[in-house]
Amino acid sequence: MRFGFGVSLVCDDLAAFPGWVRTVDECGFDVIGLTDSPALYPETYVTGVLAAQHTTRVRFGPRVTNPLTRHPIVAASAIGSLDVLSGGRALFGIGAGDSAAHTAGARPARVADIEEYLLTVRGLLRGEEVVYRGAPLRMFSPPRDVPIYVAAAGPKMLRMAGRVADGVIIGTGIIPEVVENTIGLIREGAESAGRSLSDLDLWWLCGARLADSRAEAEERMLTLSAALINAHGQFTLGGKLIPDDVLDEAQYLVDHYDFDAHIKHGRSPNADLLRSLPKLRDHASRRYVVGGTPDECVSQIRAAGDAGANQFWWTVSYPDKMEFVRTFSAEVMAPLRT
Repeated sequence: MRFGFGVSLVCDDLAAFPGWVRTVDECGFDVIGLTDSPALYPETYVTGVLAAQHTTRVRFGPRVTNPLTRHPIVAASAIGSLDVLSGGRALFGIGAGDSAAHTAGARPARVADIEEYLLTVRGLLRGEEVVYRGAPLRMFSPPRDVPIYVAAAGPKMLRMAGRVADGVIIGTGIIPEVVENTIGLIREGAESAGRSLSDLDLWWLCGARLADSRAEAEERMLTLSAALINAHGQFTLGGKLIPDDVLDEAQYLVDHYDFDAHIKHGRSPNADLLRSLPKLRDHASRRYVVGGTPDECVSQIRAAGDAGANQFWWTVSYPDKMEFVRTFSAEVMAPLRT
């Protein structure tokens, strides 16, 4: 089994970003995700230009944009331009809108809206005339074949992604029972459209942290674990494979989540919130975090691989980003790829 690895670099230092993406490229990662939350982080397509200019091999693109803050013709033009600039290495990730929607005063997009948006952007990139919400749209630039990925965690979104997407950025977690259930839902969607699971590029979104122990890694990843649980609850926590005895704590976190501190480290109110909910903390850490010593990380990734997950996309938001990238590449990725 070949394992794939990607990172989303939360950009809290625009001047340092070129060096970061160059290091990720040199260390053998497969994809780089660009954060798209305009009130919290630098502009996605500015970081995209930097990624195009300072890498030679790795694929990259928004992880993820949404139908609420970028009109499809604007999004198609932007991602098509990055694809030209990078020699065909761009990818386009879309989702419901989490912090980006909240800070724009909007509710996350529904599944039908995301599907409509995806099909519109794809048509525009192919040079087709499309109708979006009653308006005919067309791009006059040469067509680009940019793969479109859907960020999905709920059953409806996973099935929709299986029907129409080129790939799925899966936010359900990496414990075996969740992996198996998730693959089944994507397969249902694919087969309903006459496709197969092999038609899709599947990436599993989770956190990774190298530390002296698994417990230390979990503690240092509470901010991300809280964000992933919160993303599950934007519409409903039902159908998300959260145990019954954990649901009340999960709903409490969703009701009290602080979007102003979304995936920000230091003294994090969201980490403190999850720390105060012991059942949820244990569940979220087990579900979303690969962590501990390099040997422990290798073992955890192999276990997820046995269940069917073989490509992992880490969110790297903590201060020592490049230390993680270099060490993880040398001590975790290398043994898994030999």
